Amino acid sequence: MQTLVSILHHDYPALVRDTVDAKLQHLGRFHDRIVTMRALLERQHTDHRVELVANVGHGAVLVVDARDGDFGSALETATTRMERLLKRDHDRRIDRRRS
Repeated sequence: MQTLVSILHHDYPALVRDTVDAKLQHLGRFHDRIVTMRALLERQHTDHRVELVANVGHGAVLVVDARDGDFGSALETATTRMERLLKRDHDRRIDRRRS
């Protein structure tokens, strides 16, 4: 799985980039066909925006967007939503194969 962390219009410390990369690697456990995971970090006035995009095998693209005043809570919200989407997509693909 390939990961990419993009930061727009604002400088975050290197620790933030490492934390986001670790979260993306952790999300890889929930689906076995993830090709790439991309995180887009952006600060808009007082809000932090985190967008996660997962390209899954067979052309599926899963996108999650979270905004919050605190970067940590925006990242947690986004990773929780992406985890849920990955599990749902994985379970749906397994159920189709069994049918």
